[in-house]
Amino acid sequence: MSINFFEALHQIATEKGIPREMIEEIVDSAMISAYKKQYGSNTNVRVVFDRDRNTVKIVSRKMVVNSPRNRAEEVYVGDARRVNPEVRLGDEIDVEENPLESFGRIAAQTAKQVIIQKIKEAEKNIVYNEFKDKEGDLINGYLQRKTKDAIFVDLGKTEGILPAREQSPLEHFKTGERIKALVLAVQKNTKGPGVVLSRTNPKFIQRLFEMEIPEVYDGVVKIANIVREPGLRTKVAVTSERDDIDSVGACVGMKGIRIQSIVRELEGEKIDIVEWVNDKKIMASNALTPARAREVIETRTGGVIAVVEKEQYKLAIGKQGHNARLATRLCGFEIDIKTEEQYREFLSSSESRAMVEQLFAQKDVEETPLEELPGLEPRIIKLLEAGGILSVEDLVETSYEDLIKIDGIGEKTAKKILDILAESIDFEEEGEAAGKGQEGDTEEGNGKEKETGAQE
Repeated sequence: MSINFFEALHQIATEKGIPREMIEEIVDSAMISAYKKQYGSNTNVRVVFDRDRNTVKIVSRKMVVNSPRNRAEEVYVGDARRVNPEVRLGDEIDVEENPLESFGRIAAQTAKQVIIQKIKEAEKNIVYNEFKDKEGDLINGYLQRKTKDAIFVDLGKTEGILPAREQSPLEHFKTGERIKALVLAVQKNTKGPGVVLSRTNPKFIQRLFEMEIPEVYDGVVKIANIVREPGLRTKVAVTSERDDIDSVGACVGMKGIRIQSIVRELEGEKIDIVEWVNDKKIMASNALTPARAREVIETRTGGVIAVVEKEQYKLAIGKQGHNARLATRLCGFEIDIKTEEQYREFLSSSESRAMVEQLFAQKDVEETPLEELPGLEPRIIKLLEAGGILSVEDLVETSYEDLIKIDGIGEKTAKKILDILAESIDFEEEGEAAGKGQEGDTEEGNGKEKETGAQE
């Protein structure tokens, strides 16, 4: 094989980033295939590289005969003695061939096709492995072409695709314009590696923070959570274990210079940076930024109620509810936003009674679960709990009139509940004492009224 041919292969390999060892494997495979095409067999052949001379030869083991019938396995004695003068008939000898001289047109074409195919496959694998290692990282490219469903980005060695679902509604790129995106996934396909890009994934925001904010890159400030509705708003919760570091201030930068560079990259999308804390009330208040909550109350279901001024309500909810949704997702628990008037109405409802009693009532004795009352059905227990009656002690203090006010409890059910209560608890002594106390109170009250009247 000519030096120019071999050097040309290595030049192609260098340009495409294919290692020298791999290009030699490709040539080896091509020569073996071509030899089989030429002679019909390749069982006794090997490819030998001379790296010093940048040449390659085919070496085949053949038997020395007078009249060769199978050129793949036999060699004429005269030709063999030019290689080794001492060779005899019946001996086996290694015969070297120059592929470019010994191969016919069909065999040479076979070698060429194999080399081209193998180089393309090697190039695809190298590019795939290179971009596979970049999954989750930022990459720069240039807009090559646009369709209705996607943007195709020139990444140098391959083409990336930015689907419509991974684009922000605020963004509009022109042909040739630089695009920064996250390598979301790399897939193998027949045309080469398919590189899927994203500009909406929360990790895209994280990588932008790491690029623009040294404290985040170094791990001094940690991103606890990121939630986003592309084109509307992004909320980022940050924290730091160092007392001397203001995690929010580090991300915003002096006069907002750090966060503004990220906002520009997102085409003006609003970004709220809040401090991550374990206290639910404080965290919920932080998450509702830019709105301010006057009061935050925990509920027994694990969520919170955030009370805001009437003027702040729309800001807290956000356009089409996006601020409230993002705050809930950022915190990981439900945030119910109410105005002060709505909260007062809520407190007066039977729905809130259980929550208020559970959170604020101070009791010196343990409460008895309603389940311990024999004969009280689970259905009735659920109705009582929904009405704010959570224990036997609560039930004792509830009158017949209050019972029938609870949704789902009628007169018959209320009477049944009181009968069960009367059968299970002895009220006699307590009732008598209460009665006497009431009479005394009445007399004392009458006396006071009389005194007041006399004074008048």
